[in-house]
Amino acid sequence: MKNLVVLDFGSNSVRLSINKIQKLGSKYKFTEIKRLKETTRLAEGMGKSNQKELSHAAIKRTVNAIKYFKRIYQEYSDYRVFSIATAAVREASNSQIFIDEVLALTGSRIRVLSGKDEAYYDYLGVTSTLNIKDCLIVDMGGGSVELALVKNTNLKESISLPYGAVSLSEKFCQSGLISIQNMEKFKQFSNKLFDNLLWLEQAKLLPVVLLGGCNRTVARINRVEKGFNDLDNIHGYELAVGDFKKIYERLLGCSIKERMNIAGMEEARADIILAGMTPLELLFERLNSTKIIFSESGAREGFLYQLVNEKS
Repeated sequence: MKNLVVLDFGSNSVRLSINKIQKLGSKYKFTEIKRLKETTRLAEGMGKSNQKELSHAAIKRTVNAIKYFKRIYQEYSDYRVFSIATAAVREASNSQIFIDEVLALTGSRIRVLSGKDEAYYDYLGVTSTLNIKDCLIVDMGGGSVELALVKNTNLKESISLPYGAVSLSEKFCQSGLISIQNMEKFKQFSNKLFDNLLWLEQAKLLPVVLLGGCNRTVARINRVEKGFNDLDNIHGYELAVGDFKKIYERLLGCSIKERMNIAGMEEARADIILAGMTPLELLFERLNSTKIIFSESGAREGFLYQLVNEKS
């Protein structure tokens, strides 16, 4: 096997990653040679009711993306396909329908990551690619958020909470906007979640490593403001918490249409970005955080690292 293909089914988007596998001595390593993304909103509607199901429309959008990805990866020789899925598939009562469709299309049975798995792979992806010993990792996805406390490069505490940018937007936003009343409810909801995580006290003053699409958008907007041309080169990019707050306050005052016109904004996230940023703004205040580090390496890369390591 020369090429390892990973289909990553998130709550907001599905990604294709094609990786070249090489043997170096007795070890194997992977190098990503192609990456594609389609926004399919697999978790659409799941934040509006207690009965969590993947909608027919969301499944159809995602299946169409898979068909497109399949045409791409079939151009490569000697490949094997792996599939992983996170919160939307993990929580949906009808996920087996989707899992069976993916298996029929690709020959790959989805590995549905538990919240614990996702947080661990985030940790593995971050610590394998960033030179950092102590931090709090926060992965704000579409349907869940993972937090992992790292001390001296070791994973000390972790949790996955079933609330992400898509589901929180459906819960607290109308047309991408947060009313004064809903903002108060949103803050109370978020603070209650954090109050229950007593180990967050150990994360005070530590740098926060951010993952997830909404966070990548924040990095892109800041890079535009700083005059960078390569907006997507954000792995290891550092940002002061005060700059995050400025971007957050700027977006709070904008309509979705106005956000779409902000340089660096990904249009598909303009309606959900406030829901992804609001809990983080509260978390930074709670931890007295001063520095943010962005990571492009998360659960998918952590999964790959483990897979290649097992092969070794």
